[in-house]
Amino acid sequence: MKKIPVLMDCDPGHDDAMAIILALSSEKLNVLGITSACGNQTIEKTTKNARSVCEFLGRRDIPIAQGRKAPLLTPIYTAGIAHGDSGIDGPELPEPVAPMQEMSAVEFMAQQLEKSDTPIVIVPTGPLTNVATLILCYPHLIEKIDKIVLMGGSIVSGCSGRGASEFNIMVDPYAADIVYTSGIPIVMMGLDVTNYTTIGFDEKEKFRETGQVGTLIADFADFFGRGFEMIGWCGVPVHDACTIAYLIDPTIFELKEMHVEIDLTGEFTMGSTVADCHGVEGKEPNVSVGISSDRDRFIELMLDACKKYEKGEEKNV
Repeated sequence: MKKIPVLMDCDPGHDDAMAIILALSSEKLNVLGITSACGNQTIEKTTKNARSVCEFLGRRDIPIAQGRKAPLLTPIYTAGIAHGDSGIDGPELPEPVAPMQEMSAVEFMAQQLEKSDTPIVIVPTGPLTNVATLILCYPHLIEKIDKIVLMGGSIVSGCSGRGASEFNIMVDPYAADIVYTSGIPIVMMGLDVTNYTTIGFDEKEKFRETGQVGTLIADFADFFGRGFEMIGWCGVPVHDACTIAYLIDPTIFELKEMHVEIDLTGEFTMGSTVADCHGVEGKEPNVSVGISSDRDRFIELMLDACKKYEKGEEKNV
């Protein structure tokens, strides 16, 4: 079986960390590298977090490159209220040992695309700053991007903490607009599906029973889930891992083709993903939008990933 070549662009973030864990466990994916984005925390913190997660997993072989320090045109806006001061508060992670790439995230992604014999899937789970910069600086490489499978947006509602947009898109709406109008095939795992793809509060013990990696995921869920439990949710949304789960098993999700635009003018809606849900405007669809998931199968996929680490079966090199 030929593995899917993947570049992950993330801003860890507890759910980004879960996405990394899932991706590096899968025999279906070839993770060519991880690049960091400024989002859940500052670029220095999210870069360290990505390195620390790989260190915990014993994956010093995964190249990691640091992304841009700030959004294209808007001020830095982070999510410490959800993810803590480090961006990944809760469990203690090891100090990273393996060196970072000397080149920037955008240069690294361009290098990987340039030398690849097959188109690469880019998986952004944070603001789209790096991906937009890649598109602007290396337009000749667009044809080498198979598709972009991203976590972001919503066709119904947002939860950025300010306004009506989803966090990842709101943080850098101009970057999102560049990506959504690029012509590259896009799969959007937005809040419409990720808010319902959860680890139940009563399911965390199942993860701990699988071993160290499962315990780490449960500990992530403890910290990240505290706010959701406070407002009466029954579980912790695992937003970012939905992108990886889709690549491993697309049948877990239901998607619908839509035309989606980024609002760049609204005072309270800037960064909203405005979707023509019913195709009444006559515009060509540009996004495959996730609208539902089989949560039970998603949980089984995550649990299987944890068990693979304990058995030493995760081979993604």
